[in-house]
Amino acid sequence: MKLPLSWLKDYVDITESIDVLCKKMVDIGLEIEELVYLGENVTNVKVCQIVEIAQHPNAERLLCCKVDIGEQIIPIVTNDHHVQVGDKVPVALHGATLANGLQIKKGKMRGEESWGMFCGPEELGVTKDMYPNADVDGVLVLLPTAVVGEDIRKEVGIDDYILDVGITANRQDCNSVLGLAREVAVALGKECKEPDVSYTECQVPTRDLVTAEVQDFDVCPSYFMQGVVDVKIEKSPLWMTSRLAKVGLHGINNLVDITNYVLYEIGQPMHAFDQADVSDKTIIVRRAKDGETIVPLDGKEYTLTNEDLVIADKSRAVGLAGVMGGANSGIKDSTTCVLFESATFARGNIRRTSRRLGLRSDSAARFEKGIECATNILGLNRALHLVEQLGAGRVAKGAYCLGKMPETKTIVFEQSRIAKLLGITIEEQRIVSILQSLNIQTSIENGVVTCIVPPYRDDISRDCDIIEELIRVYGYDNISGTLMENSHITSGGKTSDDTLVDKAREVLNGMRYNECIFYPFGGKALFEKASLEPIDESAYIKLLNPIGEELSMMNRSLAPNMLQCASLNLSRKNSHLKLFEVGKVYLSDVLPLVELPEEQKRISICATDTTFDCFRDDVLQVLYAFCDKATLQRSAQSILHPGISADIVVDGEIVGFFGKIHPQIAENFNIETSCFYAELNFDLLKTKVRGAIKYQPIAKYPSITRDFAFVADEDVPAQGILDVFLALPLVEDAQLFDVYRGEQLCAGKKSLAISVVFRDLNKTLQDSDIEKQVAKALKNIQEKFGACLR
Repeated sequence: MKLPLSWLKDYVDITESIDVLCKKMVDIGLEIEELVYLGENVTNVKVCQIVEIAQHPNAERLLCCKVDIGEQIIPIVTNDHHVQVGDKVPVALHGATLANGLQIKKGKMRGEESWGMFCGPEELGVTKDMYPNADVDGVLVLLPTAVVGEDIRKEVGIDDYILDVGITANRQDCNSVLGLAREVAVALGKECKEPDVSYTECQVPTRDLVTAEVQDFDVCPSYFMQGVVDVKIEKSPLWMTSRLAKVGLHGINNLVDITNYVLYEIGQPMHAFDQADVSDKTIIVRRAKDGETIVPLDGKEYTLTNEDLVIADKSRAVGLAGVMGGANSGIKDSTTCVLFESATFARGNIRRTSRRLGLRSDSAARFEKGIECATNILGLNRALHLVEQLGAGRVAKGAYCLGKMPETKTIVFEQSRIAKLLGITIEEQRIVSILQSLNIQTSIENGVVTCIVPPYRDDISRDCDIIEELIRVYGYDNISGTLMENSHITSGGKTSDDTLVDKAREVLNGMRYNECIFYPFGGKALFEKASLEPIDESAYIKLLNPIGEELSMMNRSLAPNMLQCASLNLSRKNSHLKLFEVGKVYLSDVLPLVELPEEQKRISICATDTTFDCFRDDVLQVLYAFCDKATLQRSAQSILHPGISADIVVDGEIVGFFGKIHPQIAENFNIETSCFYAELNFDLLKTKVRGAIKYQPIAKYPSITRDFAFVADEDVPAQGILDVFLALPLVEDAQLFDVYRGEQLCAGKKSLAISVVFRDLNKTLQDSDIEKQVAKALKNIQEKFGACLR
């Protein structure tokens, strides 16, 4: 909503600076989107009076003038031969800037000094709507009343600010100069003047000029019409066209300009019908007939449907209700009788019609936000006052008032509600004072607040709306921070789970892994690529309203999305991938869901172009961020290679798995290089987190290392043999360092080379100290795994 400051001052006595005004408006909830000073680009231009004109001695087309600028007489050279002695004209002095970007400097023209330049309308940025004779091509001759030496911006009306105010959808009452003036008056603590709506009716009844009826009050709740006779179509006065120009409208004639003026001043879209063009003197508000056509004021023909609302006479549509008037009933120079229409139309209906036809107008924009019945009456009365003020005609007697009439709303609530909602206490007198300034008649008796809401405030319907009005004027800055009941101040920070996840991220980032973020869902085709067998769709939680079929099922594993990502990157020649994701899987024992599913947080890790040992070490580094010890056992995960994979066991529970991707699944994803994958159950891992780390001094006594080579069946896990050694009291560490299969061994056999470190923290070990333990371990390995020393 564009708001000229000069227009606003008609309603509110504003003495504050523009900066203070804008701040006050923002403080009560009005958004100033832009502030434009019309004369910003016009500087050092004054009103001067020509006191002497002589022919330039060296140029036939130039004149040498002497002009009075109030302080002195200065020379000006011009090529405009229409100026005369005594004329008052704008003169740009040395250092002046003009609206067209021109900068003026004094100098000599063909040997004669010129201290500036006479200006035309274009250089000042004014039009004929803003100043008389501003459509001339040449120097602008000012009115005789212009004051010599005065800043030209004041004379031509560009010493004005335009505030572009953002209006929220619920405050349709602010879509006008009057509506914003009411708000500004509240912000500044001043009175808002009411517009003059007085007029005198003649003896010609409106009902003799037209018969009006509404066939569907659902889409036209209220409709008002009054006539004007003995109409005189003339040019509007300068004060009116100037204001319309500042909000972006051109002056047309007095009648049309009045409707536009009321639109911006009062916020009521209006239309003026030429009574001579209304068939049978009848106006009918009805729904259009399917296939009916109309040519609005834009000159284009539109085909309507039964959803559209029209203003019609007995034979045709003469206007598209709430959007645009018809070209067949508009005001012409020959018009002698006018019918003014002021109405409320259903906002949804206007919006649909306007959008379907692609026909936008200022009227439609306001009707879409809503117009109240009270505004209909005020707008019509203001228009009739302006008709009388401009001498544009005589107002007919009486008006058609169809549909509902303005109603006030009464809202009653406990005063304690204010403190409960705001958390602060406001003095009773202050409450009444603020609400009264908003034209909300308020009384408080025995702790009960009674408010009578003005009919133009459709956005206020409940006690919380009243309280919102109260606090925006009282000031949000006056609300002190308080805690909710039973709450307490916390130090903030991350949860323990977040801290553990960050720790895992830190470890993976340190090993140059990149984090990925995927959707928590996928589709049947993707999930089957990550499975050796067709998936059982009934085991997956399905979305009720999926983005698409390929994103319709919740994850049961993080592997499909991760392998899809790896495949995509490999296809783009990105090798040596190191990726990880912290995500969730969604599991439920009963489907369809009868309760919320189990959401397990997991960490998936993927690497390509690496080895099993290197990938295992990476995965264990992440694991050791949570706990100290873990054992490995053969994995049965179908997604992994059956002989190059392992489950991770902590305290007897499987907390994850890792290994090389199964060849068939690698083929499904078109992964041709070595690809390893791991998935850790974070929800289990966080229960295994080690306690406080205790310092252990470096051992003072040397260790003894013994290497053993065992011949065992192919299916014997190396970890089992390692666990036997690790169970011995003097064993510090045990590692597998070689696996041999060859001709020297029988079929189905393998050789496992294991290095075992023995140490006693209290003394230096002797061979005799470990022989009994070694013998015991060899016996246990023989009995448990059938493995013997090679």
